[in-house]
Amino acid sequence: MEILPLTATHFPEVSRIYAEGLATGFATFETQVPDWETWNDKFLPSCRFVALDEGKVLAWCALSHVSKRHVYRGVAENTIYVSEAARGKGIGRTLLEHLVRESENAGFWTLQAGIFPQNKASIQLHRKCGFRIIGKREKIGQRGGIWYDNVLLERRSKKINYMKNVLVLCTGNSCRSQMAHGYLNQMAQDKAQIYSAGIETHGLNPGAVAIMMEDGIDITGHTSNHVDEYQGVDWDFIITVCDHANENCPFIPAPNAKRLHHNFFDPSKVEGTDDEKHAAFEKARNEIKEYCRSFIEDNL
Repeated sequence: MEILPLTATHFPEVSRIYAEGLATGFATFETQVPDWETWNDKFLPSCRFVALDEGKVLAWCALSHVSKRHVYRGVAENTIYVSEAARGKGIGRTLLEHLVRESENAGFWTLQAGIFPQNKASIQLHRKCGFRIIGKREKIGQRGGIWYDNVLLERRSKKINYMKNVLVLCTGNSCRSQMAHGYLNQMAQDKAQIYSAGIETHGLNPGAVAIMMEDGIDITGHTSNHVDEYQGVDWDFIITVCDHANENCPFIPAPNAKRLHHNFFDPSKVEGTDDEKHAAFEKARNEIKEYCRSFIEDNL
């Protein structure tokens, strides 16, 4: 089997396979096979492919834009049809995986599909190729006078402009988490969005601000935030930087997050001369800086 770009010469066989899909009654809301001009206008010129065996078309796929707005330029709806004789042989998966790779090469970051619940084979195919079910549109349209639902699936590429969400958590979001926030924000650049929070809020520690400024990082614009302020954020990493936060952290619903913990000593608790306090903040800062560097190298 080989996969080639779909052209007008393939359309007679493409339309035949399309007709087989229409005949099932749950492949599409369309009821007639379009002509080449209509089909060609509907689908994007890039990322349209056929799977061939000895020159015979076994399956085809294509993309269409979900919106003409610029912000959605990387979001497309995928369509895939497999001939009746070729179903159940893995051809659809091979073709869809090819489409996913080529869509990423073309700059698409999200593919989505709306599939009839009755089309269990297509839903299973998409899930095997990294799509996830995000919901169901109830009675979204009629076909033959009957209302049908659509199961919504999407696949978000992690290769294209994907900035991971990182939460740094400590007790009061005052000192250690703020220093880690500053370093991670500098080191991650465009690879991640960094947030810090506490299970309480104690305000920004002046000693942390001063010691970070000595290393060229200005955190004066940071605020002390409670973890509850970030409900709904899809975390990729949650880093606790003190044992108290790790042991008393409220439940954060983030099933896909990687959770890391390192207990840094709290320099704000050190008493003594100004030099001794400065040395404590410097020690904590340097340890946090090294930890952040290792985190970036290992995870981003």
